[in-house]
Amino acid sequence: MILEIKNISKHFGGLAALSDVSVQVESGIILGLIGPNGAGKTTLFNVISGFFPPSSGKVFFDGEDITNLRPDQIAKRGLVRTFQGMNLFKHKTVLENLIIAHHLQVRANFWELFFDNTRARSDEAKARENSLDILGYMGLMDFRDELAQNLPHGYQRALGVAMAMAARPRLLLLDEPITGMNPEESRKFIELIRGLRERGISVMVVEHDMKAIMGLSQRIVVLNYGRKIAEGAPQEIQKNQQVIEAYLGSEGLA
Repeated sequence: MILEIKNISKHFGGLAALSDVSVQVESGIILGLIGPNGAGKTTLFNVISGFFPPSSGKVFFDGEDITNLRPDQIAKRGLVRTFQGMNLFKHKTVLENLIIAHHLQVRANFWELFFDNTRARSDEAKARENSLDILGYMGLMDFRDELAQNLPHGYQRALGVAMAMAARPRLLLLDEPITGMNPEESRKFIELIRGLRERGISVMVVEHDMKAIMGLSQRIVVLNYGRKIAEGAPQEIQKNQQVIEAYLGSEGLA
């Protein structure tokens, strides 16, 4: 079990954004997290990744209690997230964005970097090599010298995921990765997400595209009003009456 979320609650003043949510994520799977707008999905991601402290409950990553760690400490352990708004360095090239994103992995300290010694040069070379590998996987190699701001929307999304991969995640939290993509971009991106498992990366994904999430995930967790109302295989979720009433609509999901 790579991630255990135990009885997490999160309150903002008098509002309960999450109430006693427990989820387990097994290594090597893609777990979908769905629910209506305001259900608490992004809040749960923020708690897991250390951006919000929970009001109660615990988060364990690979058996270690990470509940009170900072986001950078959590990322260094291999739990990395993306955001709905893409955090790109818009005026840097695609390759430069990836090299910058490797800062979590750089071993050389400030003075070594300042004096450009052998260790620092080695780290820079490895960051560049790994960046090119990731760009190749994400289909961005042809854009490596293009400014990030000039990329089409779908490719900017892909770059955001590539930057998360630069932190060498073992578990990647994807927050609405295909939102705003056209059907062809979505299809290609879904295949890339599937391929992450072959690179040893488990995935937890929030997405509103039900066809995509049902086809992508091995298991799905459903939130509504901050509570977990269902969990199971996609086929089970599609037939769950409580989920249909809360989210999928009276006709269910074709």
